This record gives sequence, structure tokens and C-alpha cells, in this order.
Amino acid sequence: MRYFRPLPINKEIPLNSKKIIVSKTDKYGKIQYVNEYFCEVSGYHEDEILGAPHNIIRHPDMPQAIFYL
Repeated sequence: MRYFRPLPINKEIPLNSKKIIVSKTDKYGKIQYVNEYFCEVSGYHEDEILGAPHNIIRHPDMPQAIFYL
């Protein structure tokens, strides 16, 4: 399956400080779980994102190495 990385929108998205964004990956970085707020903020539906590489939500300015920590 081919995954499409969303383009940065250069717009700040206010986050709700009472909610927590949660995602879980396997040892290969494939997304195994996301909560509802993750989907709301990322713009993906759960069925679109499960199994995808977690770095598809990485902003282009974020160093790729951060996902290997």
C-alpha cells in the first residue's frame, strides 16, 4: 500500500491541553494503535493510518533520526 504524507499547511493547530495524542508502533515503526485525538489532529482515519510507517506524520523540518530514538 502506498501512503501519502500530508503537505504542511503552515497553520498552527491549537491543541486541547486536556487531551493526549496517543500512538503505538511495532518495532519496525508501523502504527499499531492511535487514539481518537490522534486522528482528529493528524487528519487521518484510524483505518487509513494503522499499518502505516509512523514517520508519515513527520513534518519535513523534523529530523528523520528522531524516529529512531
